[in-house]
Amino acid sequence: MHALHDTKFTVNQIFVGRQAIYDREMRVYGYELLYREGNTGSAPGMDGTAASARVILNAFMELGLERIVGRRRAFINLTREFFTDMPPIPFEQEQVVLEILEDIETDEQLVENVTRLVDEGYMLALDDFEFDEKWDQLLPLVQIVKVEVPAIDLAQLSRHIPKLRKHNVRLLAEKVETQDEYHALRNMGFDYFQGYYFSRPQVVHGRRITENQAITLKLLNRLSDNNVSTEELVELISHDPGLSFKILRYLNSAAIGLPCKIATIRQAIVYLGLERLRAWSVLATMAGVRDKPLELLRTALVRSHMCQALVSTVQPKQSEMAFATGLLSILELLMDRPLKELIAQLPLDKTISRGILRHEGICGEALNCAIAYEQNNWPYVRFTGLDEYAIQEIFLQSAEQAFREQSALVE
Repeated sequence: MHALHDTKFTVNQIFVGRQAIYDREMRVYGYELLYREGNTGSAPGMDGTAASARVILNAFMELGLERIVGRRRAFINLTREFFTDMPPIPFEQEQVVLEILEDIETDEQLVENVTRLVDEGYMLALDDFEFDEKWDQLLPLVQIVKVEVPAIDLAQLSRHIPKLRKHNVRLLAEKVETQDEYHALRNMGFDYFQGYYFSRPQVVHGRRITENQAITLKLLNRLSDNNVSTEELVELISHDPGLSFKILRYLNSAAIGLPCKIATIRQAIVYLGLERLRAWSVLATMAGVRDKPLELLRTALVRSHMCQALVSTVQPKQSEMAFATGLLSILELLMDRPLKELIAQLPLDKTISRGILRHEGICGEALNCAIAYEQNNWPYVRFTGLDEYAIQEIFLQSAEQAFREQSALVE
């Protein structure tokens, strides 16, 4: 990790990206955090790596880790100077995993200070591990070893695993790009996984829709129809006890904070209105899709709130359409079917369908911005009338809201 600098921004205007790290059950264990200043790829303008490390720490003290990773651990890359100079750590031990970069020189001072951090209860990881003898002193101290998959042949890797297991470390595979790599690494006993394959799960065309997915599509179809009546919506939701329970639990949760209890679906519609209930019903329906990582639901929630917030700054009347655009843009990954085919089955407003399929119009512009931030594609993180700092704040608010809403929907 290297901080990127653009002289027109202050050190407080730092972009924060994140990439999910999954466990063997496809649950999100944590996020690796990627730091940027501004939205360019220019070289850092810092005076030394120690200053870079302190800027990173100060930024996260201001932004707040809970807004970015929720209750998961944050994996943070740190320079040698951080470990040797030992600046104060502004994080609780259970919040972070401190990564020792692969280009750090190992010596007695480094080992001594890493030992001190471990004794204080911090979790440490070796980044981009390549089975060099220079790490032998640190292997007994760290809890996680990150192996960059493209850097080593899988056949050779399997021969190295027993050596690592002697140190009782957990193994994390980085840059996993294919399903075959994932299965091979899982069979080798890797504990955690990170990479392109998980960020964009493989889309399998032509698969038969299971009954669960068929019901989901039917609900999405009716809930997205602007002409659906209150009575039809009440009847539709009430026929699914699980969905009814999720919606009522969600609306009465602390994440929503309504002043009074909502006892029935009918009450919810009358009190909150059809549009918002429709969106929440879609969220609850998506949460019920099986065999998909919950990170996909969180991604949908972040996208939907971010699109809504972006569009509301220029065209407030289209903010609900923007919410739906972000929410439904994830359908292809959830349903294992082409997005164009799925959208064709939903009687959506053309503004939404064009925004999702062709990224056109104000909703499409917002979706482009949300996806660019999600993928850490900083040159494309832009939206009409907003600077990078404003977009960053919208992303953080959206991520914070997504963590709360997902807990209300699925926990």
